[in-house]
Amino acid sequence: MNTQKNLLVLVVFLIASGSAFAEYKSPTEAQCREMVTGMLQVMRSTPLQNDNEKRQHRELMERVEKVVNDNRSRPGSDCETWAAMSKIIATQ
Repeated sequence: MNTQKNLLVLVVFLIASGSAFAEYKSPTEAQCREMVTGMLQVMRSTPLQNDNEKRQHRELMERVEKVVNDNRSRPGSDCETWAAMSKIIATQ
């Protein structure tokens, strides 16, 4: 249950981030990189209470970190990375 609450907070954060930028202009690559890094830090520091939460979190982190590492290993956009991360988190 705690994991679900934490994921809800992440989704709200993602939505708020997106709507804040939608009202103004598109984020810069630097801003997107900062958002990606910040979200990874939040995800890594999420407290987990039981083995099931730990397993689900590990699987989610593997998927998200793979996208981040793949996108950063080739020329690409950090904003595309942010969008892919957001999709993984929101639909998991």
